[in-house]
This record gives sequence, C-alpha cells and structure tokens, in this order.
Amino acid sequence: MYEKWLLYLDKAFIPFYRLLDDPVLAYFLGTFILAALCVVIGELLVGIAIYMNRHHVKKLTNDLIHWNNLAVEAVKKGDSEAYHTFNKEANDVYGKLFFLSIAHSAACLVPIPFVLAWMQMRFGAVEFPLPFHVPGLGSSVNYIFTFVVLYLPAYWLFKKVKGRLPVFSKIEEIIKESGRAVEEMKSLADVLEEKIKQSQLRQKNAVQKV
Repeated sequence: MYEKWLLYLDKAFIPFYRLLDDPVLAYFLGTFILAALCVVIGELLVGIAIYMNRHHVKKLTNDLIHWNNLAVEAVKKGDSEAYHTFNKEANDVYGKLFFLSIAHSAACLVPIPFVLAWMQMRFGAVEFPLPFHVPGLGSSVNYIFTFVVLYLPAYWLFKKVKGRLPVFSKIEEIIKESGRAVEEMKSLADVLEEKIKQSQLRQKNAVQKV
C-alpha cells in the first residue's frame, strides 16, 4: 500500500521536475513548487481545522474572558480566596485554548512527510556539494536540506498574499474576531497599578498630616 501511494505521488509530482531542461535547475524549481504546495495545503488544513472548531474556540474564549474578569474583580475587592478560584478556572481554559492552537498549527505540517517520502524514493541518493565544510552538515546536503531551504521562502511568499485569497481571508477574519474578543479581558496589571497609586497617595497624606 505504501509503495502504491508513492507511485501515485510520483505521477503527480514528477512533471514539476521536467519543466526545465537543466537537471539542477529543474530539481530546484520542482522542489520549490512542491514546497509551495505543502504550504498551501498545510495552511488550508489549518483553516479547515479552525473553521470546524470556531464555535468551540469562541466558547473557550468567552469562558476565559469571564473567569479572568471575575479574578480581576476579586483582586479589586481584596478577596484572595475568590481570586485563586477564578484564576484557576481561567488558567484551565487558557490551557485548553493553548493546546488547541498548537493542534491547529500542527496541521500545516501534515503534507510534508508525504512529500519527503516521495523525495526519498526519487532523490535519496542525490547530494549537493557545499563549497566548504559546514559543522553538522558536512561537505554536502541532501533532499531534506534543499526542501527546507525552499520551504521557508515559499511560506514567506504565501503569507504575503494569504489575506487576499477568498478562503484564507475568511479564516483570517475568524482569527481576528477571537483576538478582538480577548481585548475585553480586564488587566490585572491595571488593578495592581491602581492599588499602588492609592497606597502611595495614602502614604503622602499620612506624611502631610505629620
């Protein structure tokens, strides 16, 4: 089954490596196209994951704002016990949001193993000599190194145009909506700053009375 998948991938990918006559240039062009495809498909998978979980993310975000604001209010009132209770709930929700965001981000890496498996079959024995010895790499690099080097500019270029594409602009709006909701969270730093100012004012008044 694994070999059959590689054969299917071979039929889909190898035309990218035959666009130019020069074999070296053709290799780098083909690999860049594959890297760009990995970026697009990966970002599409991330978008699908975010879209499917948007209601769950919205609920968690609202819960986070709720418990955080209650914790801040408890600090204002000087209720230490209530603060620790509400803060624990907020931290639990934040942990869920954090790991969910990691899971969403990991979706962008899904296509890469399939591409690298195919490249191993096609270019596993190919190495590109380096002009000098590099610690950790040696004097030559293989298909993995060239793929990673080309993946980075492909990722950067896609990020530049991502917001202009219909499907991805919708996902960007969902992410921005969550960001705008988080702005409703009250800041504990503001409360502490206010308490410090009040303490300094009381000290100043006490000194003036003396």
